[in-house]
Amino acid sequence: MTTKLHVAVDALGNPLRVILSAGQVADIEQAAALIQDQPTECVIADKGYDSDALVETVTAQGSQAVIPPRSNRLNPRSF
Repeated sequence: MTTKLHVAVDALGNPLRVILSAGQVADIEQAAALIQDQPTECVIADKGYDSDALVETVTAQGSQAVIPPRSNRLNPRSF
């Protein structure tokens, strides 16, 4: 059995929120919980967090999503 740490950090790398999950759980499943109620100008994440639902959540919070699109997207969005 393995575990993963999902961490939201500020611009200096200081942890703001930490979530522990099972190792087989996809990173994207913890994304909304990581950014919930975190006021920020932008959310920076890797391709593992690329989803339309997360980008909409980030935008709804008044932030900008800086997440590169996965290579299998039919219509890649700019980031």
